[in-house]
Order: sequence, then structure tokens, then C-alpha cells
Amino acid sequence: MKGLFKYLSPFAPDQSGAVSVLYELGGIIIVTDAGGCTGNICGFDEPRWFTKSSAIYSAGLRDMDAILGRDEKLIEKLGGAVETTDANFIALIGTPVPAVIATDYKAICALSEKEYGIPTIYIETYGIDTYEQGQIKAYKAILNLLEKGKLEIRNGSELTPAGKLVEKLEQKRPSVPEVGIWGATPLDLPAMDSVDMLRERLLASGHKSVACFGMGGGLPEFLNADSTSLNYVVSPSGLVPARALEKKYGIPYKTGFVLDKQPIVVQAADMTFGLMEQLYGIKMLIVHQQVFANAIRDLILMLHPSLGDGLHVASFFEMDEELMQENDFRAESEEEFIKEVKSRGYALVFCDPVIQRALKDSGAGLINLPHYAVSGSMYAEDMDSFYFRDLVGNII
Repeated sequence: MKGLFKYLSPFAPDQSGAVSVLYELGGIIIVTDAGGCTGNICGFDEPRWFTKSSAIYSAGLRDMDAILGRDEKLIEKLGGAVETTDANFIALIGTPVPAVIATDYKAICALSEKEYGIPTIYIETYGIDTYEQGQIKAYKAILNLLEKGKLEIRNGSELTPAGKLVEKLEQKRPSVPEVGIWGATPLDLPAMDSVDMLRERLLASGHKSVACFGMGGGLPEFLNADSTSLNYVVSPSGLVPARALEKKYGIPYKTGFVLDKQPIVVQAADMTFGLMEQLYGIKMLIVHQQVFANAIRDLILMLHPSLGDGLHVASFFEMDEELMQENDFRAESEEEFIKEVKSRGYALVFCDPVIQRALKDSGAGLINLPHYAVSGSMYAEDMDSFYFRDLVGNII
């Protein structure tokens, strides 16, 4: 039974991923649900909800609204949000109900723009895909919106709400950064301050200026997306915009997770080597989002080069073929994941504590590697440095 999860809790869905990208961009975010999906997003999948405000609303669909497709009621409700928010845009986030009844998002967006003069986009999420799929769609929607506005201005054509938005944002446009970070959201990063630490590490490595497109940055930063010298991708969802920008504007990109390796090496040198030094020739598995898991693999090999190619990466989320090494795999189901771990004979598995529940009978040693998209705040660290302190303690 491929879809049956006996041990794992539901992962963050695509609608949560879409919101994680849009959260700090100054838009009105409308989750087209009856209230439950919005509650899950704000209460469980979006830690910024408790520390940083964002205009997120539920469409409040009732049964008959959904059945009869009363789009005019949604447009009417939007008016209240527009009156109280100086919004850059309106974004409609899909959920299972509008997916089932085939809601015409394009028509609603057109009606909204006509009524309120604010650019309106839709993220056609379904509530059944995993979070990174929603992130990818959100990045595409924002970049397409701004590209449309820029094109109108360049061509001197009559400005639609998209063109007027770009005009407005130009007044707040920051200087062009040397490096842009893509794919940084709370669902992908070790802690809430991780994006700040990424900036600091990139600056310390010699880059002159760094901007994050999403978490820790606003919509005006996106105007510079076509002008950076380098893009740095920290999760699989960031690959899509980075590759599109490389193809169109020739901006190269790197993948990885910048770590302050010098303190890690010093810390390792000051401590007695334990379990890992005894594991030459064994197999280990690292389970997280792919880019971060690859970075952990590189860190372990930096400290223990003798482990060679016995380190593999797996994920329940997007696995890009170009970033995969031999024996890496994507788990399509809980059952498949358990079977792979047992059949391959992994001696150690780095994974979220929730995933560890599925591996109690696998015979593998289990090491904590929390992933917010899997376990939310249950095992989340307050600071990036705490996360890596605990991790390094387990791998030296």
C-alpha cells in the first residue's frame, strides 16, 4: 500500500511550500479553503507566523460556496483585505477543494485585478504534493509577474497592474547584490537564523554583497534577480529559478549549504574521536532535503575521508538527478524507504526523529537530523549554531 504511512506523520504539503516563498514579499495571501488548510499552514508549517506578520487569509469556503462555485463571494471578501493592507500583489493558493471542483483561478485573477487594480496571481497547488512543489510554483509565479511588468515598461505599452507594481517597486529597489540565495525557507533550513548565517558565511568567503530571494528579503530584491553575478542554491526548489536565470541571462549557480568549516574542524580536533572512527567500511544514509543532505555528506567526508563512498543520500522530497551520486535514492513511500534501509544494510541513518520511528526494527543506529518539513517545531533548534553543534557532536 504505497500511500499508507504507519509511522510517519504527514509532510508539509505544497500549499505550505508556496506560502513559505511568498510570506515576506508583502502580498495578500489567500488560501482557498474552508479554514483548515490555513490553520495547518500558520499553526504548524510556518514558524514565522509567531514572530513576523504576513497578510494570510482563509477564503472561508462553505460547502455551498464550493459546490456552486461562488467566485463573486471570494472577490467581495478580497475587498476587506485590500482596504486594510498596502499589498504588492494578491496570491491565491490552491487546496484540495478548488482542485476537485476545477476552480477557474485565471478568471478569478482577472476579476480581482479589474476590481482592485492589484496584480493577482495563483499558485495551483493541490494539497497532496509535497512542499517543494509549491515552492517551485510560487517562484515561477513571482518571477513571471515581475517579468511581465518589466516588459510592459520596456515596450512603453499601457501598464497593467503588473507594470504599475514594477514602477512602485523600482522606488525601493536595493543595489544589485553579487550573490543571490535561492531556496531558503524555514521548511528547508536548520533554524530561523540560518539565512542570516548563510549571508555571513558567504560574505566571509570573499563575496561583496549577498541577497536572499524570499526568506529574509522582500519583493524589491526580486527586481535584481536577473543581474547577480552568482546564484547560490540551498534547496531543490531553488534549482528551478537558478537554472532559468542561467539559461536566460547566463548567471551561473552553485548548490550547497555554506558551513563555517574552520570552527567545525577545530571542534573536532579538540574532542576525542568516538563512534565514527570505528565505522570504516560501513554504510551510512543521510535523509533530509537533497541539497542539505549533500552538504552533510561533504562535512562528514571532510572530517572522515576514510569513509569513502559508503555515504548515501535519500529524501522523501525532490531529488535532482544532477545532484545525485551512485546509490542515492528518493523514497516514494514509507514501505519502500524501510525496505531500502534494511536491504542495503545501513549501519547508521541520519534522519528526523519522526522518520526514526519507521526504522526501529531496521538494525541501524539512528542519529537526529531534524527537518522542519517533516516534524515542524517538535525538534526544531532556536539557532543555526545549536543545530550544527549537536550534529558535529554526533559525527566526530
